[in-house]
Amino acid sequence: MNHKLTQFAKKLKGGKLDGFIVTNPTNIFYLCGFKSVAPQEREATLIFSDSRITLITARLYQNEARNLKSLPAGRQVKIVDQRNKILEQVKKLLKNASRVGFEEEDLKYSEFIELGKCLTKSDLVPSKNIIEDLRIIKTEEEIKRIEKAQVISQKAFEILVKTIKVGQTEEEIAQKLAKIIKSLGGYGLAFETIVACGLNSSRPHYVTGNKKVTKGQVLLLDFGAKYQDYCADLSRTIFIGNATDPYKNIFYHVQKAQSKAVDKIAAGLKMSEVYHTTSRVFKAQKLNKYFIHGLGHGVGLEIHERPYLRPKVDDILQENMVFSVEPALYLPWGGVRIEDLILVENGRAKILGKLTDKIIEI
Repeated sequence: MNHKLTQFAKKLKGGKLDGFIVTNPTNIFYLCGFKSVAPQEREATLIFSDSRITLITARLYQNEARNLKSLPAGRQVKIVDQRNKILEQVKKLLKNASRVGFEEEDLKYSEFIELGKCLTKSDLVPSKNIIEDLRIIKTEEEIKRIEKAQVISQKAFEILVKTIKVGQTEEEIAQKLAKIIKSLGGYGLAFETIVACGLNSSRPHYVTGNKKVTKGQVLLLDFGAKYQDYCADLSRTIFIGNATDPYKNIFYHVQKAQSKAVDKIAAGLKMSEVYHTTSRVFKAQKLNKYFIHGLGHGVGLEIHERPYLRPKVDDILQENMVFSVEPALYLPWGGVRIEDLILVENGRAKILGKLTDKIIEI
């Protein structure tokens, strides 16, 4: 049995569960390597019962399912004619289970009702983050893929900067960036790229539009490449024309806040302490009201996953965690954000790629 499945089996035993239903497509891929074409649909279910692991999927994916190399010896693959027949197999596999866990943040209410009708002899036990807790600690292979994605992202940014001109639209810049990422070996985008100029940069989750870049503006980019299923996340702030002193001061405060946070990171430290390190930098300059989101989030198979660097999160930093550190200030004239990915290695922070070291003016 692979390491991930072994760890998951231990969690089930600790929770006194003799069965478990995995419906989240990302978690199914994490545990056994099966990836459906349309993750938003219920094209596969992973069942743990009687010390056996069974992947149930539709006939459309029978070749992919039967050729999986990451499932252990003794695993089963069940193929059904239609997706709506998956539940019938679940009933057969879990008929002797007394306590069956399920992902409380993924299972739909209608599915829960149907399971209750099928598994009349079982207690259905909601479980929160049981697989996500495993995903927090990255394997050596996962780290390599995330780092590769991040390096591709940084190289793409360096190339893109040389092509940005006054008069281009946000959308044109985003499209150019996507092409560069692909040319560098990226497997596509980790999420929809944000290109925000002027006042738009003061909106953290702005949707890229057709506003044109003009002289004297701030241009904020938030994007990431994907490499072999793993995500990168990078934010950079550019000044169109010569940056004024107020702009430069804000940039340097954000840069200092990131540097202090990175230096603070250590295995065994509470995540909230890293956040407060950044917050103190901004408070000293009376800028804290402009820092309106968390300091960072985990990155892996998904662009936002655990852990989270937030003021009231007292989870502990651990070896081989990967997460973003993205301090930002959002003022009336625009926003400045700097974001990089950090790995906890040998107890300290290792930057995946490199930190920005100077103001970029175009």
